[in-house]
Amino acid sequence: MRKLLIVTGETSGDLHAAKVVKEIKLLIPDIKISGICGEKLKAEGVNLLYDIKELAVMGFLEIIPKLFKIRRALKCVYKYLLEEKPDLCVLVDYPGFNLKVAKFAKKQGIKVVYYILPQVWAWGKGRIKTIEKYVDKGIVILPFEQQIYKNLDTKFFGHPLVDTLRNYIPTNMGEVPQSQYKIALLPGSRKDEIRYILPIMLNCIKLLPEYEFVLPVASGIDRSWLQSMLENYLPADKQDKITFSDNTYETLKNVSFALVKSGTATLETCIMKVPMVIIYKTSAFSYFISRLIVKTKWIGLPNLITGKQIVPEFIQYNVNPEKIINSMKDVLQNRNELIREFEAIISLLAFPTNKQVDPGVAKKVANFIVQEL
Repeated sequence: MRKLLIVTGETSGDLHAAKVVKEIKLLIPDIKISGICGEKLKAEGVNLLYDIKELAVMGFLEIIPKLFKIRRALKCVYKYLLEEKPDLCVLVDYPGFNLKVAKFAKKQGIKVVYYILPQVWAWGKGRIKTIEKYVDKGIVILPFEQQIYKNLDTKFFGHPLVDTLRNYIPTNMGEVPQSQYKIALLPGSRKDEIRYILPIMLNCIKLLPEYEFVLPVASGIDRSWLQSMLENYLPADKQDKITFSDNTYETLKNVSFALVKSGTATLETCIMKVPMVIIYKTSAFSYFISRLIVKTKWIGLPNLITGKQIVPEFIQYNVNPEKIINSMKDVLQNRNELIREFEAIISLLAFPTNKQVDPGVAKKVANFIVQEL
């Protein structure tokens, strides 16, 4: 029986990896897959070695309370590699952790495939040599990343959001009268980031009395906790303007604008063709450290992909609500121009115009992994 180890550390990686595992099992039904995973991978029958909900963290100072759990998770993986000797080790994103796993696996003579290679173009360029030394094959999710790993065999099969958003056809909200606009609030999926970023968005709401707002709630986030934040920052009449939703993509289908935390959500919003403003804030210590190591001019993925600022960014000490609202109005005035930029990005990411033609990113990645097995 073939044995596969899969290791991820965050919700997004768990989601993308689960789609790949589903396809792998269609190709090799009796394969035994174990790993560090979350709800999505567990639902696909992956044998849980350690749950990612114990590992998710935002920032640098915030990682300290989780160090013990991270070490324990590493020990679980090392023990599995030593005792089970899987045929292949598949690592998904989460570089700080996964590069340690890659090094250990390589020393045991176990082949390593890295799906969603670390974004060393943003920070950590010193990791390139480490990755090339301990990883056998890599799969990138942005086409320009192949040029960075010159001594590593890499493949690009498209961005995994191609599969995730395949069935979400955005509504043409550009035809909605401005007086009826709904605005999405996307402050992140973890408590640490919501605690910093949602208050900024709520302060913006005070300056936008004419609009309705939708706040998608990530799994694992307590709605009563969010409600208490609303009550702390907004008067009662403003609280009534906000509704919670269970699905970010359904929300983005039916809004005209979005206030978005930097990260994957900026690319999701782009693919859904929703105009946006990007907001980011963390602890002063984490921000200080990030400024030392992050070498990119922008932090939003649409800006990084195009190499220019097409979406306004408001970071840390520049998160003034009045500036954000003024920028929002400017973006809405130039909506069509921004949508054209988004369409160019969608094309670059190999987003299929006809889903019957393209088999999907997960299937391509699964075929590649099975070939490596």
